[in-house]
Amino acid sequence: MFAPEICPPAVFDVTTTAHASVVAATGELDLAVTEHLETLLRRELRLAPALVFDASAVTFCSARVLTILVDTAQEAAASGVPFAVASRSRALLRPIAVLRLEHLLPVRRSTGEALARLGLVVREPA
Repeated sequence: MFAPEICPPAVFDVTTTAHASVVAATGELDLAVTEHLETLLRRELRLAPALVFDASAVTFCSARVLTILVDTAQEAAASGVPFAVASRSRALLRPIAVLRLEHLLPVRRSTGEALARLGLVVREPA
């Protein structure tokens, strides 16, 4: 008998500075976490002067999460809040490419690159 692999739910970590909030996700972004992710991104969009979603440690990304990210990008643009996505994860990059969402959801390779895209200076640790 085949036993399905049980994966832990995604974990979100928010880092806030005077210049931006970074919402970092780790794990699988499946339907079980979409409501929490959407609420978290909307809250940070209201509070932060700029927002980065870091999906570097994402191992799976559902279509609903892509919709949430596109909606967040559109809401950010309408609100005048700079927004960027950072990831090298194939779990995020592949569906974006297949669905041809690059123009709606440009992704940078790192949080530092995403912050730079938003015009924010990033100081590297000494």
